[in-house]
Amino acid sequence: MRIVQLADLHFGAEDPRAIEAATDSVSQLDPDVVVVSGDMTQRGKHREFEMARKWIDELNRPCLIVPGNHDTPLFNLVSRASSPFQRHDHYFDSYADMLRVDDVRIDGLNTARGWQARSNWAEGSVRLRHLANILNRDVDPDVVRLLACHHPFRSPKDAPLRTRTRRGSAASEMMAESHVSILLTGHVHTPHAEIIEERNGRYLAISAGTLSTRLRNAPPAFNSLDITTTTVSVTTHDFKGSAFEPSSLGSWKVAYLKQS
Repeated sequence: MRIVQLADLHFGAEDPRAIEAATDSVSQLDPDVVVVSGDMTQRGKHREFEMARKWIDELNRPCLIVPGNHDTPLFNLVSRASSPFQRHDHYFDSYADMLRVDDVRIDGLNTARGWQARSNWAEGSVRLRHLANILNRDVDPDVVRLLACHHPFRSPKDAPLRTRTRRGSAASEMMAESHVSILLTGHVHTPHAEIIEERNGRYLAISAGTLSTRLRNAPPAFNSLDITTTTVSVTTHDFKGSAFEPSSLGSWKVAYLKQS
Protein backbone atom coordinates (compact mmCIF):
# COMPACT_ATOMS: atom_id res chain seq x y z
CA MET A 1 0.00 0.00 0.00
CA ARG A 2 1.19 3.52 -0.78
CA ILE A 3 0.24 6.67 1.13
CA VAL A 4 1.05 10.23 0.10
CA GLN A 5 1.31 12.51 3.13
CA LEU A 6 0.84 16.24 2.61
CA ALA A 7 0.77 19.03 5.19
CA ASP A 8 0.77 22.81 5.43
CA LEU A 9 -0.50 23.56 1.95
CA HIS A 10 -1.48 27.06 3.17
CA PHE A 11 -3.67 28.01 0.21
CA GLY A 12 -3.52 31.79 0.21
CA ALA A 13 0.24 31.53 0.66
CA GLU A 14 0.77 28.45 -1.51
CA ASP A 15 3.71 28.04 -3.86
CA PRO A 16 1.96 27.75 -7.26
CA ARG A 17 4.90 25.98 -8.92
CA ALA A 18 5.17 23.45 -6.10
CA ILE A 19 1.42 22.84 -6.12
CA GLU A 20 1.42 22.24 -9.87
CA ALA A 21 4.42 19.93 -9.67
CA ALA A 22 2.91 18.07 -6.70
CA THR A 23 -0.22 17.39 -8.75
CA ASP A 24 1.90 15.63 -11.35
CA SER A 25 4.01 13.80 -8.76
CA VAL A 26 1.01 12.46 -6.87
CA SER A 27 -0.48 11.21 -10.11
CA GLN A 28 2.78 9.43 -10.99
CA LEU A 29 3.12 7.91 -7.51
CA ASP A 30 -0.43 6.54 -7.83
CA PRO A 31 -1.10 6.29 -4.07
CA ASP A 32 -3.92 4.27 -2.57
CA VAL A 33 -4.60 7.07 -0.07
CA VAL A 34 -3.72 10.74 0.44
CA VAL A 35 -3.45 12.12 3.99
CA VAL A 36 -3.27 15.85 4.73
CA SER A 37 -1.93 16.67 8.20
CA GLY A 38 -3.54 20.09 8.57
CA ASP A 39 -3.23 23.73 7.49
CA MET A 40 -5.03 23.60 4.19
CA THR A 41 -5.35 27.42 4.30
CA GLN A 42 -3.36 30.45 5.43
CA ARG A 43 -6.07 32.59 7.07
CA GLY A 44 -9.13 30.34 7.08
CA LYS A 45 -10.89 32.37 4.39
CA HIS A 46 -13.69 30.89 2.28
CA ARG A 47 -11.74 31.66 -0.91
CA GLU A 48 -8.73 29.74 0.42
CA PHE A 49 -10.87 26.76 1.39
CA GLU A 50 -12.48 26.78 -2.05
CA MET A 51 -9.04 26.70 -3.72
CA ALA A 52 -7.88 23.89 -1.43
CA ARG A 53 -11.02 21.81 -1.96
CA LYS A 54 -10.77 22.19 -5.74
CA TRP A 55 -7.15 20.99 -5.70
CA ILE A 56 -7.85 18.03 -3.42
CA ASP A 57 -10.80 16.97 -5.57
CA GLU A 58 -8.58 17.08 -8.66
CA LEU A 59 -6.19 14.58 -7.08
CA ASN A 60 -9.08 12.11 -7.32
CA ARG A 61 -7.84 9.84 -4.50
CA PRO A 62 -9.33 8.54 -1.26
CA CYS A 63 -8.29 11.22 1.20
CA LEU A 64 -8.23 11.89 4.94
CA ILE A 65 -7.85 15.52 6.03
CA VAL A 66 -7.43 16.85 9.58
CA PRO A 67 -7.49 20.57 10.46
CA GLY A 68 -4.55 22.70 11.51
CA ASN A 69 -4.32 25.93 13.46
CA HIS A 70 -4.36 28.00 10.25
CA ASP A 71 -7.71 26.46 9.29
CA THR A 72 -9.56 28.68 11.78
CA PRO A 73 -10.83 32.15 10.71
CA LEU A 74 -7.93 34.46 11.52
CA PHE A 75 -9.78 37.78 11.45
CA ASN A 76 -13.23 36.73 12.73
CA LEU A 77 -12.47 36.48 16.44
CA VAL A 78 -16.04 35.55 17.39
CA SER A 79 -16.08 32.59 15.00
CA ARG A 80 -12.55 31.62 15.97
CA ALA A 81 -13.65 31.35 19.60
CA SER A 82 -17.15 29.90 19.18
CA SER A 83 -16.98 27.70 16.06
CA PRO A 84 -13.37 27.62 14.89
CA PHE A 85 -13.70 24.64 12.53
CA GLN A 86 -17.11 25.32 11.02
CA ARG A 87 -15.60 26.46 7.72
CA HIS A 88 -13.10 23.61 7.61
CA ASP A 89 -15.81 21.05 8.27
CA HIS A 90 -18.08 22.62 5.66
CA TYR A 91 -15.47 22.14 2.95
CA PHE A 92 -13.81 18.92 4.11
CA ASP A 93 -16.38 16.93 6.06
CA SER A 94 -16.47 14.35 3.26
CA TYR A 95 -12.74 13.79 3.80
CA ALA A 96 -12.90 13.41 7.59
CA ASP A 97 -13.70 9.71 7.94
CA MET A 98 -11.31 6.92 8.86
CA LEU A 99 -9.74 5.15 5.89
CA ARG A 100 -9.16 1.40 5.67
CA VAL A 101 -7.31 -0.24 2.78
CA ASP A 102 -6.56 -3.95 3.13
CA ASP A 103 -4.74 -4.33 6.49
CA VAL A 104 -3.93 -0.64 6.91
CA ARG A 105 -6.15 1.75 8.86
CA ILE A 106 -5.75 5.55 9.22
CA ASP A 107 -7.63 7.66 11.79
CA GLY A 108 -7.62 11.43 12.26
CA LEU A 109 -7.36 13.58 15.41
CA ASN A 110 -7.84 17.34 15.69
CA THR A 111 -4.99 18.87 17.71
CA ALA A 112 -5.65 22.47 16.60
CA ARG A 113 -7.59 25.04 18.63
CA GLY A 114 -9.23 28.32 17.64
CA TRP A 115 -8.06 29.97 20.83
CA GLN A 116 -6.06 28.98 23.90
CA ALA A 117 -5.18 30.65 27.18
CA ARG A 118 -1.50 30.92 26.31
CA SER A 119 0.53 33.32 24.21
CA ASN A 120 1.11 30.95 21.29
CA TRP A 121 -2.37 29.73 20.37
CA ALA A 122 -0.97 28.10 17.23
CA GLU A 123 0.59 25.28 19.24
CA GLY A 124 -1.31 22.04 19.58
CA SER A 125 -3.44 20.56 22.31
CA VAL A 126 -4.57 16.95 22.69
CA ARG A 127 -7.84 15.90 24.25
CA LEU A 128 -6.69 12.68 25.84
CA ARG A 129 -10.19 11.20 26.01
CA HIS A 130 -10.63 11.66 22.27
CA LEU A 131 -7.22 10.14 21.66
CA ALA A 132 -8.01 7.16 23.88
CA ASN A 133 -11.25 6.52 21.99
CA ILE A 134 -9.31 6.36 18.72
CA LEU A 135 -6.45 4.25 20.04
CA ASN A 136 -8.82 1.66 21.49
CA ARG A 137 -10.56 0.97 18.17
CA ASP A 138 -9.75 -2.04 15.99
CA VAL A 139 -7.05 -3.76 18.02
CA ASP A 140 -6.56 -6.54 15.46
CA PRO A 141 -2.80 -7.22 15.67
CA ASP A 142 -2.63 -7.90 11.93
CA VAL A 143 -3.73 -4.35 11.09
CA VAL A 144 -1.10 -1.63 10.64
CA ARG A 145 -2.61 1.45 12.23
CA LEU A 146 -1.76 5.11 11.63
CA LEU A 147 -2.94 8.32 13.28
CA ALA A 148 -2.96 11.67 11.47
CA CYS A 149 -3.01 15.04 13.23
CA HIS A 150 -1.41 18.44 12.73
CA HIS A 151 0.88 18.84 15.73
CA PRO A 152 3.64 16.41 16.75
CA PHE A 153 3.21 15.01 20.24
CA ARG A 154 6.92 15.55 20.85
CA SER A 155 8.90 18.17 18.99
CA PRO A 156 10.89 16.55 16.14
CA LYS A 157 14.63 16.46 16.63
CA ASP A 158 16.57 19.13 14.71
CA ALA A 159 13.42 20.79 13.33
CA PRO A 160 13.86 24.59 12.97
CA LEU A 161 10.50 25.12 14.69
CA ARG A 162 10.31 23.82 18.24
CA THR A 163 6.75 23.13 19.30
CA ARG A 164 5.06 22.37 22.61
CA THR A 165 1.85 20.39 22.27
CA ARG A 166 -0.29 20.60 25.38
CA ARG A 167 -0.58 17.13 26.95
CA GLY A 168 1.77 15.96 24.22
CA SER A 169 3.92 13.90 26.60
CA ALA A 170 0.90 11.99 27.89
CA ALA A 171 -0.38 11.55 24.34
CA SER A 172 2.99 10.20 23.24
CA GLU A 173 3.00 7.64 26.03
CA MET A 174 -0.55 6.56 25.19
CA MET A 175 0.39 6.22 21.53
CA ALA A 176 3.48 4.13 22.33
CA GLU A 177 1.46 1.73 24.45
CA SER A 178 -1.31 1.34 21.85
CA HIS A 179 -1.68 -0.73 18.68
CA VAL A 180 -1.21 2.44 16.58
CA SER A 181 2.32 2.33 15.16
CA ILE A 182 2.69 5.48 13.03
CA LEU A 183 1.92 9.17 13.70
CA LEU A 184 1.57 11.51 10.68
CA THR A 185 1.93 15.22 11.45
CA GLY A 186 2.81 18.60 9.97
CA HIS A 187 3.19 22.08 11.51
CA VAL A 188 7.01 22.20 11.53
CA HIS A 189 7.29 22.51 7.71
CA THR A 190 10.22 20.08 7.70
CA PRO A 191 10.30 16.46 6.46
CA HIS A 192 11.33 14.20 9.31
CA ALA A 193 10.93 10.60 10.50
CA GLU A 194 12.10 9.17 13.83
CA ILE A 195 11.27 6.43 16.30
CA ILE A 196 9.78 7.83 19.51
CA GLU A 197 10.75 5.61 22.43
CA GLU A 198 8.66 5.76 25.58
CA ARG A 199 8.95 3.62 28.70
CA ASN A 200 5.99 1.53 27.57
CA GLY A 201 6.61 1.18 23.84
CA ARG A 202 7.46 3.04 20.65
CA TYR A 203 6.01 4.46 17.46
CA LEU A 204 7.21 6.01 14.22
CA ALA A 205 6.64 9.78 14.03
CA ILE A 206 6.63 11.26 10.51
CA SER A 207 6.33 14.98 9.72
CA ALA A 208 5.72 16.29 6.22
CA GLY A 209 7.07 19.48 4.69
CA THR A 210 5.05 22.35 3.23
CA LEU A 211 3.87 23.21 -0.28
CA SER A 212 3.70 26.90 0.59
CA THR A 213 6.06 29.86 0.50
CA ARG A 214 6.37 29.68 4.30
CA LEU A 215 9.62 27.73 4.30
CA ARG A 216 11.81 26.88 7.29
CA ASN A 217 15.31 25.94 6.09
CA ALA A 218 13.89 23.31 3.73
CA PRO A 219 12.38 23.37 0.22
CA PRO A 220 8.71 22.60 -0.44
CA ALA A 221 8.16 18.88 0.14
CA PHE A 222 5.75 16.05 0.77
CA ASN A 223 6.16 12.42 1.87
CA SER A 224 5.20 9.01 0.56
CA LEU A 225 4.94 5.84 2.63
CA ASP A 226 5.12 2.32 1.24
CA ILE A 227 3.70 -0.25 3.63
CA THR A 228 4.01 -4.01 3.17
CA THR A 229 3.32 -6.85 5.56
CA THR A 230 6.91 -6.57 6.81
CA THR A 231 8.23 -3.03 6.28
CA VAL A 232 7.35 0.66 6.33
CA SER A 233 9.48 2.80 4.01
CA VAL A 234 9.29 6.61 4.08
CA THR A 235 10.40 8.90 1.26
CA THR A 236 10.43 12.68 1.18
CA HIS A 237 9.98 14.43 -2.15
CA ASP A 238 11.80 17.78 -2.28
CA PHE A 239 10.93 20.47 -4.81
CA LYS A 240 14.01 21.38 -6.85
CA GLY A 241 12.58 24.29 -8.82
CA SER A 242 10.71 22.41 -11.50
CA ALA A 243 10.02 18.91 -10.13
CA PHE A 244 10.08 16.88 -6.94
CA GLU A 245 13.04 14.60 -6.27
CA PRO A 246 12.76 11.62 -3.88
CA SER A 247 15.04 10.98 -0.92
CA SER A 248 14.69 8.20 1.65
CA LEU A 249 13.87 9.07 5.26
CA GLY A 250 14.31 5.44 6.32
CA SER A 251 12.75 2.00 6.48
CA TRP A 252 11.50 0.11 9.54
CA LYS A 253 10.22 -3.38 10.30
CA VAL A 254 6.50 -3.53 11.00
CA ALA A 255 7.11 -6.13 13.74
CA TYR A 256 9.56 -3.76 15.47
CA LEU A 257 7.02 -0.91 15.49
CA LYS A 258 4.37 -3.18 17.00
CA GLN A 259 6.59 -4.36 19.86
CA SER A 260 5.91 -2.75 23.23
